[in-house]
Amino acid sequence: MANVKGITIELGLDSKSKLKLRAIAKHVGALADELDRIDNLKECPECSKLMISCEMYLDNELKSINRECECGYVMGCDFGNELPTHPEGSE
Repeated sequence: MANVKGITIELGLDSKSKLKLRAIAKHVGALADELDRIDNLKECPECSKLMISCEMYLDNELKSINRECECGYVMGCDFGNELPTHPEGSE
């Protein structure tokens, strides 16, 4: 295996600089999540516009996905799961 040489950089950071870097890292993570969400949007098969998605969970398990377009096209999938007819505490 080849011997790879690297560059060593020493940075002196004060407390404010460390806080600024943490803030940048937090926002970069949020931006990455938002970009992934945009990449996962579905196009309407009727008009090619982006569809609004609604996901329904029960006990942290995905139970159904419904998508709707402004042109009126609706698409849904319930994964064959039964959804509760009476939410807990509603008796």
